[in-house]
Amino acid sequence: MLERLNHFITPERSASLAKRLMPYGILIFAGLVAFAVAGAGWEYTNRSEFCGTACHTMPPEYLSYLESPHANVKCVECHIGRATIAEQFTRKAQDITHVVRFVGADYEVPIYSKKLRPASQVCERCHNPEKFSPNSLTTIRTYDAAQNNALSEIHLSFKTGGGTQREGRGKGIHWHIENTVEYIAEEAEPQLDQEIPWVRVTYADSGVTEVFTDIDAELPANFVEENADRVKLVDCMTCHNRISHKFVSPEDALDDALSRNIVSPAIPYIKQNAVAVMERQYPDMDEALKAISGLSDYYATNWSDYYAENSAQVDTAVQTLVDLYQRMVFPTMDASWTTHPDNLGHEDWPGCFRCHDGKHLNEKQESIRIECNLCHSIPIKSPEDGSTPSIALTEAYEPESHVDTNWIARHRFEFDGTCEGCHSVQNAGGSDDSSFCANSACHATEWKFAGLDATGIIELTNVLAESLPTYPETALTWNDLVAPILAARCVACHGGTAGLYLDSYQGLMDGGNLGPAIIPGNAEASLLVQLQREGHPNRLALRELEWIIEWINAGAAES
Repeated sequence: MLERLNHFITPERSASLAKRLMPYGILIFAGLVAFAVAGAGWEYTNRSEFCGTACHTMPPEYLSYLESPHANVKCVECHIGRATIAEQFTRKAQDITHVVRFVGADYEVPIYSKKLRPASQVCERCHNPEKFSPNSLTTIRTYDAAQNNALSEIHLSFKTGGGTQREGRGKGIHWHIENTVEYIAEEAEPQLDQEIPWVRVTYADSGVTEVFTDIDAELPANFVEENADRVKLVDCMTCHNRISHKFVSPEDALDDALSRNIVSPAIPYIKQNAVAVMERQYPDMDEALKAISGLSDYYATNWSDYYAENSAQVDTAVQTLVDLYQRMVFPTMDASWTTHPDNLGHEDWPGCFRCHDGKHLNEKQESIRIECNLCHSIPIKSPEDGSTPSIALTEAYEPESHVDTNWIARHRFEFDGTCEGCHSVQNAGGSDDSSFCANSACHATEWKFAGLDATGIIELTNVLAESLPTYPETALTWNDLVAPILAARCVACHGGTAGLYLDSYQGLMDGGNLGPAIIPGNAEASLLVQLQREGHPNRLALRELEWIIEWINAGAAES
């Protein structure tokens, strides 16, 4: 056998030309076949369908990818990057470790990608980082679950900006692309980069570098030296981290479905009931879908007259909810809107407030700016009378005080008659949209990720502190201690807001629409103390609240 093979590969010189060329032809043909098979295999394994179904079998990531703006961009273009085949092969070979971990039962769920290529090798192959984008107008529609799907519209102008300083641009949200911004995040797996205590900025126009640190972090002096290998550069994916794999919350999904009328807002309290069912924890998908489908029976029982006339509308809405839930929760992979942070924004996750929270300070005690109008216009809520809201598109005049980086934290301590020169100030600090200073989009929102109430920021921005009474030198009475504190902090709003008048002792004792403000002898049961601890929009300094608590427990004497 070996002798015949040898004669075939190396035929005698007397053999015909065809016989002598045949081995080379077979080798070339085999090489071409191998090349074609390898190429086809390479192309097949680079297909998004393979990544999302055959290999990783990860429906959360694949389904969210199919609904993303990047549905026509291959998975490998982001996860492996565009490069030579040799480089791509080496990068893909590194993923063998995932297979080993899976076989060894050491595979993490939910999945978090920690090895994406840099934005310069991925995003910027299609998106020009020097592109300037003009302002864009948007309307955010939300439906109040507790108010029977009552529609609320907030209008914003987003300042995307960008461009380069040399062109007189480099402003807006994409300012971060023109200037060098670096950061060190807390090592909090698996939700990466959600706590950022240290930021370094190098300005493109001047070359000046500033370092900002979280006032609450108490970083050691050698923090940067010890963590030099963890310094990261802000790029596209620092903010747009869920651009291809977004997980929507039931609240947002219902707002979107109601706004497009694929779930009818006419169905009584459909958002309240749907969100309540969809936010629950279930042992598996079957139980979840059974609970959501049960909404039809709920309406048939509790809204029998409405269901009898609108059963098709309700059943269609419930089926839509079933479909939505299957695209937002994946029990087998432990993935949902609660597991993957979305850094684009600052309501459901820290996002922008990871750095722009008002408590990242430099050596001059200046904070990273947090003003709303850096990135978008002041939120404008649609008037209830149906009239068209107006948004100022021109740059507004800013007095020197407003340019102060700590102004947003400090303005609650400084608002007075001078504000009326530019703003309507009725019900200052309120949320009924009766004036500029009663903006519901600002004051009716719990900004849980902003740090404006950090103890250090309160002390830094509290410009009234020096003029306030000093205890124990000041008598523990209304006239000598409490009245001056409330006059400086609270009377500008509570000279009638919520029916509460804090400009007199009797007004405090009478209380407001929510009941008595204080209960002499029992500070813990006093509404004033409870609201301050829960996060009232105008927070007293801690020492002032302690004085008032002691005054209430001592009997709340007037003089």
